[in-house]
Amino acid sequence: MKYSPSLFISILFGLLLAGCSAVPKEEYPAVSIPDQWQQPNNAGQAKPAAWINDFNDPQLEQLIQQALANNHDLKASAARVEAALAQARIVGADLNPSIDGNLGAQRQRTNPEQNGTVNPSYNSSLSLTADISWEADLWGRLSNRAKAATLDFEVSEAEWRATQLSLSASVARSWFNLTEAQLQLNLVEQRLRNLSDNLITIEEDFKLGLRDALDVYLARADVAGERARIAKRQAAVLDAKRTLEILLGEYPEGLINSSQKLTPLSTPIPSGLPSALLQRRPDLMASQKQLESANLLAAAAHADRFPRLTLTGSLGTRSDELNNLVSSDYLIWSIFSGLSAPLFDSGRLKAEEERAVANIKLAEANYNQALLSAFQEVEAGLINETLLKAQENALKKAVEESIAAENLAFDQYQSGLLEFITVLESQRRSFDAQSAEIEVRNQRLQNRINLYLALGGAFVEEVPVKLSKTQSEPPN
Repeated sequence: MKYSPSLFISILFGLLLAGCSAVPKEEYPAVSIPDQWQQPNNAGQAKPAAWINDFNDPQLEQLIQQALANNHDLKASAARVEAALAQARIVGADLNPSIDGNLGAQRQRTNPEQNGTVNPSYNSSLSLTADISWEADLWGRLSNRAKAATLDFEVSEAEWRATQLSLSASVARSWFNLTEAQLQLNLVEQRLRNLSDNLITIEEDFKLGLRDALDVYLARADVAGERARIAKRQAAVLDAKRTLEILLGEYPEGLINSSQKLTPLSTPIPSGLPSALLQRRPDLMASQKQLESANLLAAAAHADRFPRLTLTGSLGTRSDELNNLVSSDYLIWSIFSGLSAPLFDSGRLKAEEERAVANIKLAEANYNQALLSAFQEVEAGLINETLLKAQENALKKAVEESIAAENLAFDQYQSGLLEFITVLESQRRSFDAQSAEIEVRNQRLQNRINLYLALGGAFVEEVPVKLSKTQSEPPN
């Protein structure tokens, strides 16, 4: 019985296919999430605008616009998007045939000898060829890698958007921190002026024999202490200015002007925020796409263990004369197909597949952890909104009462009804209450920023504020 070469190839190909199976799909449990978050009934019902507008601060919007245009970290993130897009094109090119052109010229001299005489001979050879190669994507190995590279590009794009959102939040945080630092400095300067006036009165009364030396010493100590506190507050203001200037892409000279007030929030949190808002968070989008990419790369690693079918060919002309290179009479061509399969690699390909499957588990764990962390951030932001509001209301009352007590204590001291130590205590309480009230107002603004950041934007889906024409869309 005779065996033809074609029959032998068919049998071999069939044996190779027998070991091939579809790439198994991994199924992972989803994280259980609530349908919506519940906000206390007294939170009010209002449709919020884009989150930047909720702070009612036009200067803040201008600063965010400047940061989106000039921040170097954001520019680096945009460059990573461009690099990822180029990488996706590189990987995707493997699906298409590759063609290489070759133009060759050769001049050769030979020296044949006849009857003791050398007769030099010259030969010229010209060639023009195109080499073509293409691998058939039998098991989806190439297409899966191309899809994974595309997802990696989308990951970098989502990370770029996350950087935009984070940068905007950082600018807002730094702006309000600077405002708080300036207000705290103003408060200390006002306190120093009051203590200095009190010291003048006490020293004059001491000269008249109406006050003890102890009162003078205590008053002088308070004035000196406030001067030291002013230096500390001035350093805090400069640090806050430099932090903001870095975010704006400027040299940190500490020259930026600060605001003189912390604008209160005018937009309450709507009741029953849908948890589906988290789906727009760019960092969660990136994490999800990383999981999808890991699945595709695992499928590609599985397909690496199967045979590959490659087609190669060459088409061109060859002649001794240049004008004959374009003539069909001198046409030459060749075509070849090859089937290759890994037979022994010491387990390398299997280990590559196992590593790819492990990367799926890693990406899945990272995604679930990021999702749970996002829920935690939202829950914390919602409850802190209520607690900080209650704290601010209490401190406002404390400020009113302590200022009244401070004024009354000094009047009674001048009338000889109180010791100076009581005046000092009332002044300390008044200052502490005013300082704490400024601090908690900033904390409420910071918490609202964190909540917008946790939700990936405003409380409802709407058209975002266009801050920069060059930065409002991802790079092409």
